[in-house]
Amino acid sequence: MWKSIILLKNQLVEIYGGHQQVIDLMTVWEQKRGGFTSNAYASLRPQSSVVTWEKIVWEQRALRRHNFILWLAMLGKLRTKDRLRFIHTDILYIFYRQAEESYGHLFFGCNWTFSLWSKVKS
Repeated sequence: MWKSIILLKNQLVEIYGGHQQVIDLMTVWEQKRGGFTSNAYASLRPQSSVVTWEKIVWEQRALRRHNFILWLAMLGKLRTKDRLRFIHTDILYIFYRQAEESYGHLFFGCNWTFSLWSKVKS
């Protein structure tokens, strides 16, 4: 743990240009509301980009498992056959064997699922 702290200290000195600048930064973290640890974490953690689909995926009235599946779909991480190429399996769509099973096909490209979603919507 000490090695990690020393490495972080050296990185902060390099990034902010000197020991005094790091001391000033840590003083600001200490004085800000929320405490030193949370302010340091907020300052040092990688900042992710804002996504436009957040409110759609994390809809309050939806079931959590549905939110989770939609979140995986938006990230392209659903366990579909196209992601199993490394085990040399049949990747064709199970309902009709004319296209590859992928999350894009399942949600947007398949005529069968499109008609199903149209019926659910109406």
